[in-house]
Amino acid sequence: MVSVKVQEAFVRGKVSDEKCEDTIVNTPDFIAIVDGVTSKSKFEYHGKTTGKLASTMIAGVIERLPKDATLAALIGQVNQQFAAFYDRINFTADRQSQGLQAVAVIYSRFRNELWQVGDAQINLDGKLLTNPKPSDLVLSNMRSLILRLSPENGSQSDPGRKAILPWILKATRFANSADSEWGYAIFNGQSIPEALLKVYPLTNQPHQIVLASDGYPKAAADLAASEAGLAAVLKHDPGCSHEYRSTKGVVAGNRSFDDRSLIHFTVSKGVHEK
Repeated sequence: MVSVKVQEAFVRGKVSDEKCEDTIVNTPDFIAIVDGVTSKSKFEYHGKTTGKLASTMIAGVIERLPKDATLAALIGQVNQQFAAFYDRINFTADRQSQGLQAVAVIYSRFRNELWQVGDAQINLDGKLLTNPKPSDLVLSNMRSLILRLSPENGSQSDPGRKAILPWILKATRFANSADSEWGYAIFNGQSIPEALLKVYPLTNQPHQIVLASDGYPKAAADLAASEAGLAAVLKHDPGCSHEYRSTKGVVAGNRSFDDRSLIHFTVSKGVHEK
């Protein structure tokens, strides 16, 4: 069994830490970042948004997983939890576009593997591993174009975000769809095709690993470097429409454009292994 040592971990909400929709998991068997999708409705349950509910439910599943669990087993248990939630509450919004949704990156110590479900990030030994949502790439560019051409650009409003939001919601029809170039993986209660999942088996060599949500423009080799990259964006492009293009920018009064979380750890051969 490999040896795992956490070097640092950090989470901060874009509005407040209490409302943060990111969750960090750190158990003897699993390390994970779970990023709840930003809520697109006014629905709350016990004061929690759909993004917060999804991330905390998935984190709870990971914390209870047997150490030898597979990614398929994790997805199955998450889907059971989501189904049970919908069975006991009256969810009036559209489940596909506004229901429980989250992405995650997970390390399994027993399997010595990294699992990537959706667009959360991995930095493995200095190499950035991303899995962007195809429609977000297009809509980020569309928002950038709208902001450049809009007379409202530079004001408190975000006409680009307003214009692309209906398309963000419509693009959820491609969630967990492997038969379209627009398909993407996400925890939303549906089965997830294997073709959309990314699994990275690790070698027996020592590894430096950073898992991070997309609240960081880029998951760098450690927390300080990741924070520095974010600080540069917040200073030079807080609207996230030029140097770093996103589907949203910093809302007035918020601390950043999105919640962010990061955990940095090392993996090495166990002391009794040869």
